[in-house]
Amino acid sequence: MKPVIVLVLTTFLFVSPVGRGSAERAGDVEGVAAASKAFYEALVVIDDGAAMAKVWAQTPYVTYVGPRNASVIVGWEAQKTYWAKFNGAFAQRSVKLIDAQVRVVGNLAWEIGTESGLAQMKDGSTRKVDWIVTNVYEKIGGRWLTVSHHVQPKPQ
Repeated sequence: MKPVIVLVLTTFLFVSPVGRGSAERAGDVEGVAAASKAFYEALVVIDDGAAMAKVWAQTPYVTYVGPRNASVIVGWEAQKTYWAKFNGAFAQRSVKLIDAQVRVVGNLAWEIGTESGLAQMKDGSTRKVDWIVTNVYEKIGGRWLTVSHHVQPKPQ
């Protein structure tokens, strides 16, 4: 390839929006990974929902479907009430995300994978965490926040 063509192509990649878009996407993927890490750190905190308040977008359109939910919980106010009540049954829990696949498109991202762990209930019983999960994040004010969390049992 001629040196002038190489120079033009190289300049195009580093100066054009295409080149910058790739770098921004890499930064967004890292941002989503950080949001995911923060979500799972908050998930193991047994409190009144304050830990979750730090990682969820506090909007009327956030959604949650848990493995035992009969309906979708919609909106931050409903979420806030849910987490406080939900956490009341647990003595402790450990949950980690494995085999995560992440996709970022603009200011939205989704992550799908498997949650694995163990929950110790206040009544002394234990529950295995072995769910399929989809998390959706939205970039709001430069920060990636959870806008949807859907878990369901793995088919046996």
